[in-house]
Amino acid sequence: MFDLKNSLKKQSGKISQPLLISLVIGATVLLSIFLILTGKNKSETSDEHAEEEGGEEHGGETEEHAEGVSLTAKQLVEQGIQLSAVDQGPVVKLSSYPAKLNVNTDQQAHVSPSFSGHVENVYVELGQKVQKGQPLAALLVPDLVDQQANLKIEQTNLELAKQDFDRERQLWSQGISAKQDYQRASNAYKRAQIQVQAAQSRLSAFGAVNASNGRYILKAPISGVISKKDLVLGENVQLASQLFTIDRLDQLWLEFIVPNSEIVGLAPNQKIEFKSLQTEKVYQAVIQTLNTEADIQTGRLQVRAKVESNATELRPNLMVNVQLQQRSESTALRVLKSAVQNVDGKDVVFVATQHGQKVEFSPQPVKLGQSSGESQWIEVVSGLSQGQKYAAQGSFLLKSELEKGEASHEH
Repeated sequence: MFDLKNSLKKQSGKISQPLLISLVIGATVLLSIFLILTGKNKSETSDEHAEEEGGEEHGGETEEHAEGVSLTAKQLVEQGIQLSAVDQGPVVKLSSYPAKLNVNTDQQAHVSPSFSGHVENVYVELGQKVQKGQPLAALLVPDLVDQQANLKIEQTNLELAKQDFDRERQLWSQGISAKQDYQRASNAYKRAQIQVQAAQSRLSAFGAVNASNGRYILKAPISGVISKKDLVLGENVQLASQLFTIDRLDQLWLEFIVPNSEIVGLAPNQKIEFKSLQTEKVYQAVIQTLNTEADIQTGRLQVRAKVESNATELRPNLMVNVQLQQRSESTALRVLKSAVQNVDGKDVVFVATQHGQKVEFSPQPVKLGQSSGESQWIEVVSGLSQGQKYAAQGSFLLKSELEKGEASHEH
């Protein structure tokens, strides 16, 4: 009996050891699962508290929503935001056409020599400003030497003829000489005067003077800028060769081509605007002429205008854009240009909606139409209806607040 009990105790000891190990492992697994679940619940609870605290923090002066920005009446005044209503108004059509600045040929001079000669001196450079009468170049002209020599001969003959005339007049008055001798001397004296005058006129016509010693001075006929220079020191130039071109850059033409449909709104003496492609500056011009007939191939008309603005960047052959404004008899929905902002690559207008004590501004995408350079209005093709309230002034501030709100939500 005693042995049986001892045997049972030994067996029970052998069985309880593996069971104990299993129980310990199971308890460990259950404890791990419990701890994981407990940590997750705490994390979710802390996130909820953080969201609630964040919501309380955003409940300050400006409420930012995913759809817009809410402001109180006091904030509207402080931020300078002004409301206006979408209305109907006249539409100003703005059309842009490529144009070119050209030299006003009525204010241009070509300088050519009246003689063939040898270039002795060149006094000006290409692009240089010159004044009327300023020397441009000096030529040594063999023909001019002959012309000046002939003048001296004629002047000598004139002196001799005058002496003979004076002597015959005195003798005739004293009754010593015959009347026909006096008349012969008088006629010879008159012919000598005519010959001298003719020789001087020829030199003057060629732009030469008696004391130039065979040198011919080319002078600027107008004030302007040397736009062409076709001679060098030491070369021989021919009669009537175009050696210089002088342009007046303060008298430029603006030339462009428009469709026949646009010509109705244009007339001589009408002021127009054009914009520089380099600096975006806007300049003024006055229409001078309109072609009476359209081009057979294109059906377009050429327009020429006189540039009124005088700026350094305005030069011949410069390409610009002409901006033509045409007021339509019809009206369209319009808003102030200051109200339009670009949000996410779209044109928007901040529409105002009253919610209790606050005004909510929502960015409303719009499709825009015609607008003029100077006009404060812009046409709204779609996206708004007449009478809707919108932020006419201060829309950039609303855009900034909207972007700040979106950035905070992302973080």
